[in-house]
Amino acid sequence: MKTLLKKLFSDSAAFAVAMFGNKLVALILVPIWFKYLDNEAIWGTTNAYTLILTYLCVLGTDAAMAFYFYDSKNEEERRTYFFNAIFFSVSICVGFGVFTFFAGEPLGILLYASNEYNRLLFIATLATIGAIIIQHVLGYARYSGRVWLFNTFSMAYVIGSNLISVIFVINGFGVMGLFYGQLIGQSLVAIILLFLFRKEFVFKLSKAHISDLIRYGLPLLPTLISFWVLTSVSRPIVLHLSSMENANIMEASIRVASFIVLITAPFQLAWRPFSMSIKEREDAPEVFGVVARLLLVVGTLSIMLLTFVIEPLYKLYISEADKATGYLYVWPLALGTLFNVLHTVFGVGLLIKKQTKKISRSFMIASIIYFMGVFLTVPSYGIWGAVSMTTVAYLVVIVLVYRQNQKVYPVQFHFKAMMIYLTVYLVNMVGISWIQTHQYEYKWVYYMTAIVMTILTIFITKLIPVQLLGNIRNILPKLGGKG
Repeated sequence: MKTLLKKLFSDSAAFAVAMFGNKLVALILVPIWFKYLDNEAIWGTTNAYTLILTYLCVLGTDAAMAFYFYDSKNEEERRTYFFNAIFFSVSICVGFGVFTFFAGEPLGILLYASNEYNRLLFIATLATIGAIIIQHVLGYARYSGRVWLFNTFSMAYVIGSNLISVIFVINGFGVMGLFYGQLIGQSLVAIILLFLFRKEFVFKLSKAHISDLIRYGLPLLPTLISFWVLTSVSRPIVLHLSSMENANIMEASIRVASFIVLITAPFQLAWRPFSMSIKEREDAPEVFGVVARLLLVVGTLSIMLLTFVIEPLYKLYISEADKATGYLYVWPLALGTLFNVLHTVFGVGLLIKKQTKKISRSFMIASIIYFMGVFLTVPSYGIWGAVSMTTVAYLVVIVLVYRQNQKVYPVQFHFKAMMIYLTVYLVNMVGISWIQTHQYEYKWVYYMTAIVMTILTIFITKLIPVQLLGNIRNILPKLGGKG
């Protein structure tokens, strides 16, 4: 197991380079966006559109490629899947592009309540074509172990697109300029990647291969749409049920909370190829259980430590006085992101056994709970209603996916200990929010109490046995020496 954990940690650390570079640039540029973009809600709405568009065009074929990359009989079959996955996704996105070109004005009025942005959806759709190509090609690079190629081009397209967008935005193009930059940057990187990977394609349209990809990926579409609901609709709901001021605060909080991906995204990038590559091993379930517990503990403690210093960091990052209270809402949003990544570990058996419909069913139930909860709580509790329901919904996903996974692929997750730990953790985090809201003196006393109680719970419940920590200590120095 030590060797496998070392490989997962090593791959995650390598992927973290790209995540850190991308987020560092995002950190530097956000003050520029808030200064030059007169309406952040338009930006957020268009991002929500491109996210759901990507899901509808890809239809889970990227997840299917992660499975068939390791399940293919030979190199030619693998490359045939690769070509057909890209061709299928791009063809659908081109169709959407044609539709938004001719229907841009009514769609713009529907989404933005203005005809000022009637070309925005078309430009955003064209940019998404490049993003889809990049997503598929870089996914293939991940599965084939080309980590540094992945890092280089991930940073190239994110950082390059943002820098080009800055030029347009500061020259008065507004939100349109932001997506002009994405269109140019993502198209250039997509063209370069297609050239570099030209020998990896088997240029043969295959109904059988496309059918395999869709059969595996399509059941995940409700999962993706539910995820989109949980991540994207909170802002417009807060806007309509609360106020524009709260919607803008929510937007700022979401952007700051997204920095948790510095922990979750590298793991997520490494996890899928890692889990699929060891699925036939006898000790795979034991490894999956350890990974779930480590990710939960490391992720939650990181969020707690961040919350101790979030107020000054947030105000340094978001300087506008009308968004000053947004730091209070960062931790539940970040925790929701962590839970979303955890579901891929708790549901690893469902992915291995091709029972992806059960994951989708869990997300659909959670999204219904989320919708009902948000509509009931936002009118009375504002932003707290929305962010609290985000955490609750993802926790429901974890519980439901865990239960379904255990029926087809039992894994010793120590789930009871996890739930006790999470209960103590959430009580402590609510207390931290209360202290910060009322600006009590000597906050650090409560902070120290909360962290000690949380860590003690880890060992009292035996969530992380002492001997496991010893194994990790043996792994980490080797990783450092190897670097």
